[in-house]
Amino acid sequence: MNNQIRVMLTLISLFIFPLKSFAEIKFSNATAKDIGRAYGFYIAQSHSLSEISQRYPSLSMSAEIVEKEFASNFSTSISNMDLFMDKHAKNEWSKIKQQLPSQIANLFNMEQVSLAQAREFVELVRKRAKGEIESPIIQTLLLFKPAYESNPGLEFIDGHKQKYLSDGLGKAKGVAFSIEHPITWIAKEAERPNIVQKFVSENGQGPANFLILIKELLIESGEKITEEDITEILEPKYIQSIIPNGGNYINSGRLTLEGLPGFWMHYKLENSRVRSTVGMEVLVYTIYYNNKQIQIQGQLITSFNGEPTVHVEFEKYEKLFDLMANSFIILNLYE
Repeated sequence: MNNQIRVMLTLISLFIFPLKSFAEIKFSNATAKDIGRAYGFYIAQSHSLSEISQRYPSLSMSAEIVEKEFASNFSTSISNMDLFMDKHAKNEWSKIKQQLPSQIANLFNMEQVSLAQAREFVELVRKRAKGEIESPIIQTLLLFKPAYESNPGLEFIDGHKQKYLSDGLGKAKGVAFSIEHPITWIAKEAERPNIVQKFVSENGQGPANFLILIKELLIESGEKITEEDITEILEPKYIQSIIPNGGNYINSGRLTLEGLPGFWMHYKLENSRVRSTVGMEVLVYTIYYNNKQIQIQGQLITSFNGEPTVHVEFEKYEKLFDLMANSFIILNLYE
């Protein structure tokens, strides 16, 4: 392996999630606001369908069917939101639930709704039952769906995902790419250099993060990282040497993404800043494109000052990290 390449690889700066951005997911005003909006959306929809059924009997069967279709997909989300609010703000939530029906009824004037408009609304609910719901309500409904809570990868597999596109400018250093993420993972700007984009779970408030980093390698023109280089990187003594200080190697292996050579590495880390320490588990996917090193990182914050922040295993997110990394496409390759 060329000595300059070895030096550059040894100096890989794996991104560490800054402590100032850390927050354990708890009940918050933002979460309560999102739940209130989604719950009000649901109550208003149910009230509207009921009024349509009474006003236009010819639509009653269709209204009942779409309501059941919506319930089959999202009734557990509504129940989970209700339980969550009941646990964290029982009195306030009880008052809100008591007031909502009358408030919505006062806003709804069936006399002004034509048969055509009523029919359109029924069709709208049919689309909503399939997940065609405006943001941020759809994110809240999906966030509280039990199946996705226990297995985040299912949200991605079920098609509730968005595509992030980079035009190659700025931190992307000329690499135009796309990558997909669950719609409950919010894209956020990253302050640190080389981080093109980061995504945060649970509507931007969760303990899991997904990052894309791009660095330039100081190698001669025309020189590339080869499969032989990857073999050397994966040697036990070498692969452990590129883990950040405070990290503990778990395992690693070879990978190919976009037909490019690369490797993956899994490790645990405790990172200190000022008077605090954050524990995390990290899965890094690294590939090489021309003179660029592209890293895709999945992270789960597991502790804060020695106290557990999550009660789930890293494996809960590992499959999702694989799915997101596998969706990475370098657009320059297809021009």
